Amino acid sequence: MVIEHGPHRTESIDDWTSVGDDDDDFCYGCDDWTEDDGHGNCKECGVSFKTIDPFISPTTAKVYSSSAPKVSSHGDMWGRGRSSGYTWGSGGGWWQGNSSSSYTSQWGGGWSSSNTDRDARLLKHKRHLDSLCKVVSPTVKHTLSYSTGKKNYSNMERGSIFVDGSLLYDNDDKLDVVAGLSIHEKLHLVHTAPLLAWEKKYGYDNDLSMTKKKLLHNIGNIIEDEFIESQLAKTHAGFVSYIEKVKRHYFEKHGKKIEDCDDAFADVVNTLLALVRYPEVIDAERRKKHAKHLQYFARALKTATESREESLKAVQSCYEYLVQLAEEMAEASKDGDEESIMKRAEDKMADVMKAWAKAGMEDKLSPEEKEDMLEKMIEDERATDERHGRTGAERIIEDADPKLAKKLVAYEEDLKSISDELAKRIADLEDSDYSEETYGKDKALGLKTGLKVTWRNQKSSGEERFGRSKIAVYDDGVAEMKSAISGLRRKIDLYGDTKMYTIRNQKRGRLDKKMLHKIPLGRDDLFKNIVIDEDKPLDVCLLIDESGSMGSHKMKHARECAIALREALKDNPALSLWVFGHTADGYSWDDKGATNMSVYWSPQYQTDLKAMGGLQARSENRDGMAILSSAERVRNESDSPSSNKLMIVISDGEPSAANYRGHTAIQHTRKVVKHIESQGWSVIQVGISGAREHTMKDMFKNWLYIDDSSQLANKVSRIIRKVIKV
Repeated sequence: MVIEHGPHRTESIDDWTSVGDDDDDFCYGCDDWTEDDGHGNCKECGVSFKTIDPFISPTTAKVYSSSAPKVSSHGDMWGRGRSSGYTWGSGGGWWQGNSSSSYTSQWGGGWSSSNTDRDARLLKHKRHLDSLCKVVSPTVKHTLSYSTGKKNYSNMERGSIFVDGSLLYDNDDKLDVVAGLSIHEKLHLVHTAPLLAWEKKYGYDNDLSMTKKKLLHNIGNIIEDEFIESQLAKTHAGFVSYIEKVKRHYFEKHGKKIEDCDDAFADVVNTLLALVRYPEVIDAERRKKHAKHLQYFARALKTATESREESLKAVQSCYEYLVQLAEEMAEASKDGDEESIMKRAEDKMADVMKAWAKAGMEDKLSPEEKEDMLEKMIEDERATDERHGRTGAERIIEDADPKLAKKLVAYEEDLKSISDELAKRIADLEDSDYSEETYGKDKALGLKTGLKVTWRNQKSSGEERFGRSKIAVYDDGVAEMKSAISGLRRKIDLYGDTKMYTIRNQKRGRLDKKMLHKIPLGRDDLFKNIVIDEDKPLDVCLLIDESGSMGSHKMKHARECAIALREALKDNPALSLWVFGHTADGYSWDDKGATNMSVYWSPQYQTDLKAMGGLQARSENRDGMAILSSAERVRNESDSPSSNKLMIVISDGEPSAANYRGHTAIQHTRKVVKHIESQGWSVIQVGISGAREHTMKDMFKNWLYIDDSSQLANKVSRIIRKVIKV
């Protein structure tokens, strides 16, 4: 696409804020656009036309729209609703709701700000945010992550979305805002590729410097933000309210007024940004100060959201206008280049002095040395300009860049950013397929507290125990249990085979040819029946206590038992194995009230064989909830709902967790065991060193005590063989 006029216009800048016979000026007395009476006064009220801004009418390409829309304190060139935060299509629609309400309230609540709970909370929200983005466009693929800085952006090439997780660090108050940010960035992935392609071509065709390319991109992004949000109203009107939350969050904290910027060029660009994104923050003083600029921008932008072609025209027009403004600003200041050099050098000198003062060394330099240092910085800045060949206009544009949007958009400086460490923890949690469920009192069989159960898949990578990797620990376990594995495998291999038996001398059934010679004798037992005996599938759940008391040799032997079972059962299709570990109240002491389940092996999770090398003693144990949730998971994952089910619970003592001790814990565990046994489970506790027989008896109908935990694998193997009758 080619726009008629390029960036090299030389006419008087007043020519560019007029279209045809429209030569209106902004009258301070009327607070409106009026005509000049020919003597520099308002034709309506007689007030002299004045302006605060000396660059009231810079030159760029003629605009393609008709007359300029009026930009008043309440107006908007696009007719967006002020009451809906200048969003598109949200005025009075069913999706708008109450602007003060929370649209994502069902996601949050009930969370603490502890480290462990924060990780899970942020992951939970991340999954919801990801789902929202998928709804925006299921066909445009993306990945969503929290940014480690207070910023939001998308990577078009990789399809990556990054949103400011600091807004959610301590609570869910800004969840709607982050949802809107996520949707906005997904819209970029859906719509923005044509703009980027156009920018690249335009920059190449006009041989733009890096400074001007950056300005072009900034202007393009301002207009594009509004263009893509206008498209959202056409396709997903219900999501517009999230965009409203974003705009109100970032723009309404200014008290409906933009702070002045000490950089004249940046001040104009920020005014353009406000006009596009949230015009209400342009107060009367600023409207008067930048009257001609606003007139031009309004004309240029009038049709910018109607189509992609019109949006690109608007980007080019506003960009060329601002380049011309920069050139005229540079020309107006005779010593502009040198003044810029001096200012930059003085700013750097001030930064150096602050650092020296902080270190208590500011008195180490004499006035002469300070003067010499400043002169050196001036020379360095001058050399830099010469080296890069920057023009006066480019320097004005470049100097303004750091100040763009800084005084316009409200950022919360006191928020804690998502650290690299936290981002990694969240990623690891997601990689572990983390999930959680809060049981109701009835489902938890009367338990009133400790109703949350968390699940995560354990990995063989990551932490090492006592300087040894999980993989090495697993391999050592295989070597240690080699004999036990071989013996158990030989026995178990017999299970699942189809067996056929022939019963002869029957009075009905299939004729037995071997008995035909006895027909003359009057025998009637000439038939046979074939009986097929097929072993019923068996689901085995090995549930291992990972409480703190299971340390040292007890956990070593429990781990070896799990490894031996996995190696022995791995090739038998009639037997399925689940290995779960359980602790309570967190992997740290921050997560009180939760039962924490770890998946080390299951028919669905077979990608990390050696994760069992990470079985370890952790915190506390809430046995009843661990047994209940384990039975539910196996039942949901089993390929054969009618299969026999065996749960072997390995523990060294009675349950002990927050609000879950003594009689309460024992009674609840007994109730859970009876409950799942009524559903067809066989449950056997294997108590090892420290377990008390009377406690096991109170909780389990079937139990076994092993004094020497080194015999654990053999004992458990015998239990399984007894169950499967081999």
